[in-house]
Amino acid sequence: MISVDRRLFYNVDWVLLLAVGMITAIGVATIMSATHSSRFSGIYLKQVYAVCLGAFGMVIAASVDYRRLADRAPVLFLLALAVLASVLLFGPRIAGTRRWFVVGGFQIQPSEFAKLVAALFVAKVFAESKKEELGLSDIALPAVAIGTMFLLIAAEPDLGTAITLGPLFLTVAFLAGLRPRAIAGVAIVGILLGGLAWTFALKDYQKSRIYSFLDPSLDPRGAGYQKMQSEIAVGSGGLTGKGYREGSQAQLGYLPARQTDFIFSVLAEEMGFVGVLVVLGLYLFVLWRALETALLARDRVGAFLAAGIAATLAFQVVYNVAMVAGLVPVKGLPLPLMSYGGSSVLSSLLAVGLILNVRMRRFAN
Repeated sequence: MISVDRRLFYNVDWVLLLAVGMITAIGVATIMSATHSSRFSGIYLKQVYAVCLGAFGMVIAASVDYRRLADRAPVLFLLALAVLASVLLFGPRIAGTRRWFVVGGFQIQPSEFAKLVAALFVAKVFAESKKEELGLSDIALPAVAIGTMFLLIAAEPDLGTAITLGPLFLTVAFLAGLRPRAIAGVAIVGILLGGLAWTFALKDYQKSRIYSFLDPSLDPRGAGYQKMQSEIAVGSGGLTGKGYREGSQAQLGYLPARQTDFIFSVLAEEMGFVGVLVVLGLYLFVLWRALETALLARDRVGAFLAAGIAATLAFQVVYNVAMVAGLVPVKGLPLPLMSYGGSSVLSSLLAVGLILNVRMRRFAN
């Protein structure tokens, strides 16, 4: 039984909730538009169900004291690793990957929820450090733990979700006092690991996406096609867009993954620059409130948790928007709260719940 002090609800950030609600509503409407003339025409209803379930989960995430959750973070982290290993061993192979468990006809992606566990774990570990400055040796153990989670997710393969652990870890480590020289050391290690990953870990289709980003003509029917069609959709929207359900790239099926990774392309084509500004403004507001929550938090755990979640959300938003604009290589990374996907929207709303959790308790004893 969850016992919640009713006085906490006076501190609920209703404006943040309004902004989140507006983004999810725009997401459902855009999914409906992107798929209404295709065989996926009814999937927006699944998104509505996921949003409703996510809203319930958000209330639960906000209700349980984040300090109690952080105290259990090591156990939750080990459990998350076990689940990620299980999906690699026993998960069904879907589209050449093992990312999901199928339960009752629904696909559940554990890696989306593992990010939240990682945020709790990193916040707990670094909050317990008594040092004002941290070196590489001080972050070695948590780095190995997060690195293990990274490798398990990347092995699915789901490099997009795995990469989001990087901004989370580095943001919290920096706030905890990571020295500039140590940051340079982390950068060097990252470059070296990137080189090794390119040689031994990245699959051919992942390398193809990077080559196609540099020259789309190298793969005009694959990754290059995605980049070119997305750029056409974004560019053709103009100032005010072509109108709801009037975007040719989405409605005629030229734009791939239009309800998932490229949902922002559909928005840009139909609602134009004005619609893009509105949605980006809403995201910026959500991120600002998350960072403000980190500043207002009553303790280091709360501050690190809110900042880590903000960093993860910011990375996903910036990368997805840059991807659809053709500024970075194509990567399977959903736009939080907008892209179709039950696990994605549920984990995003749980993340918002944790931010609300920290903010509600900033005056608590």
